Amino acid sequence: MVVTNIMPCIKVTKENNMSGMDMYIDLGSKIRVTDDEGKILEGRVFSLELAKDEEEDDMLYILLDNKKQFSIGISYIVDIEKL
Repeated sequence: MVVTNIMPCIKVTKENNMSGMDMYIDLGSKIRVTDDEGKILEGRVFSLELAKDEEEDDMLYILLDNKKQFSIGISYIVDIEKL
């Protein structure tokens, strides 16, 4: 057997009182993120930086449509969807 492809992705788990679901978002995918203040951003997944310590927040980096980079801590994301 030979490895032909390795694809990094981000696993997102969404839950409500009744059920839950997992979705996988590939790097470079177009997404819409809603933060804890209700601000909505659209862009492409650029990278995910894992925190070094448990007390720190993992950071999601998004490349916005205007080519600027935006970062947000995972704990501040209320909703994320793949477009």
